[in-house]
Amino acid sequence: MSPTEPETYTIEQAGETLGVSAADIRSYIEEGLVVPREGPGGAAVFTRVQMRRLWSIVTLHRDLGINLPGVAAVLQLREQFEQVRRDLVTLVEIVERELGPDVWDRLWPEGRPRPDAHISVEGFSDLSPPSVPEDSANGDNAVGGDPPSPGGTCT
Repeated sequence: MSPTEPETYTIEQAGETLGVSAADIRSYIEEGLVVPREGPGGAAVFTRVQMRRLWSIVTLHRDLGINLPGVAAVLQLREQFEQVRRDLVTLVEIVERELGPDVWDRLWPEGRPRPDAHISVEGFSDLSPPSVPEDSANGDNAVGGDPPSPGGTCT
């Protein structure tokens, strides 16, 4: 966090930061894609966490051309996927605690790696270590790369 980054962003600041109009931000609010907090004087403001969500919304809607109901569906699926990932991590921890850290050697043939949750909302692999395809080695992910730092603009 840099000292020049605000703690919260107004609708206008969010739009400017993300390269969209304030009307676009208002339409995202009306669709229920993001819920602003109430700031000083009752103005709608967004936290940095909400700005990341707005960045995803802008990327999906403007950059990838997904309509707003489709964006809502994608965001819901991402949230469900993240819950499944957390549940998998918990399950692996429980299995190792109850059956011992060598459980994977006993359950699977030699050479099969221990399950590891290489899953996130940015991408996933099976339970083996992730491999990076040659065309994605530049760090791009399925939703358009990393979000801009707050205060920058979305390209």
